[in-house]
Amino acid sequence: MKRYDLIDTWRGLAVIGMIGFHLCWMMSYFGIAIPSEMLFGPFFMAWERSVCISFIVVAGYSFSLGHKHLLSGIKVFLIGLVITAVTCIFIPDIRIIFGVLTFIGTATLLMIPVDKAIGQKSLDSSEFRWIGLIFSMLLFLAAYNINNGYLGFKGFSVPLPKSLYSGYVATFIGFKDPDFYSADYFALLPWIFMYLFGYFLHKAVKGTSFESNVMVRGIPGIKAIGRHSLIIYIVHPIVIYGILYLIQKYG
Repeated sequence: MKRYDLIDTWRGLAVIGMIGFHLCWMMSYFGIAIPSEMLFGPFFMAWERSVCISFIVVAGYSFSLGHKHLLSGIKVFLIGLVITAVTCIFIPDIRIIFGVLTFIGTATLLMIPVDKAIGQKSLDSSEFRWIGLIFSMLLFLAAYNINNGYLGFKGFSVPLPKSLYSGYVATFIGFKDPDFYSADYFALLPWIFMYLFGYFLHKAVKGTSFESNVMVRGIPGIKAIGRHSLIIYIVHPIVIYGILYLIQKYG
């Protein structure tokens, strides 16, 4: 897999942001220093969104840098399922169903036929690349509130039929069942459009001076974190949970 120092640095910064957010979230869960209502304030919401958007855009960008897409997609999806199983069994009150890894794994698998359908000939056109980039962002913005029952934004929205919002399959797609709960929820809609944005972002900068002069720059320590993001993603919540559990019990 081809690597760019800037992408690894971006991913590394996202990992650091994720660890910090999860630390605050679990401190609140254990009743240490941070009240739960703070997590739903604008600062923490923006923090969480920026981290997840970074992971998804970088994943979409990196699709064209690798070759073993089927293996990679299945691996990430299965890790997401393991996280679901572990949280549902051991900590059901903060269970993770259809989390970000499940989404990224699914998006990678779906992107395989989409990438083939688009074809290299279309991607050779700079106009097509930029149209794809712009439309991906517009579709993401239009569908951002689809989990909440409508398209668009408050004041300029189109409500969707409530009958769509029923069951796990619908929830997985983006039509979130009212009774569904997950501490980390990323459905195909609207997030597949953010993944596509990352995919077209790579196409837009490929072969440009930006790619050759800027993408090769990074921050050494942080880019190293970015290169090991998956294992850190898996291990860090276990470590944080264990430390805070011991602090609460014996501190």
